[in-house]
Amino acid sequence: MKKRLAVLLLVVGLVAVVNGIGGNGEEDGHCKYKRGVSPRPHSVSILEFGAVGDGLTANTIAFQNAVFYVRSFADKGGAQLYVPKGRWLTGSFNLTSHLTLFLEKDAIILGMQDPLFWPIVEPLPSYGRGIELPGGRYRSLIHGQNLTDVVITGMNSYLLAIMEL
Repeated sequence: MKKRLAVLLLVVGLVAVVNGIGGNGEEDGHCKYKRGVSPRPHSVSILEFGAVGDGLTANTIAFQNAVFYVRSFADKGGAQLYVPKGRWLTGSFNLTSHLTLFLEKDAIILGMQDPLFWPIVEPLPSYGRGIELPGGRYRSLIHGQNLTDVVITGMNSYLLAIMEL
């Protein structure tokens, strides 16, 4: 009898989970968030800004210029920055709001190993503000502050920031 009751409760529980009953606290049980990525009305390729995906050429200026250009579409639904297959060597660069950074299959964004391409910024408050480690920190490969509506997506692509200091 106990075994049947346990199986019955398990089945009822699974049905409730599958049907999303009360899953997000709303009556209909459906998720209110969008699934998938909505396409942007504008799209540009990093190639249009002179980038070379050979793994040797510095593309920091190309990424910075592309993001600056994409910023002009912020009030028009945003834009997508397309990075095709290749090895894209770059230093740190900032993103902008209303941007989709799309990396094609086998696109690899490589962080440059030269510290000159990595600006020093203030430490995060969670790091103790210089108590544990004095001074700043290197900015991340792909950086952004106070941004909204940013998507980084792709198809089997990589972001690599390897520094040998």
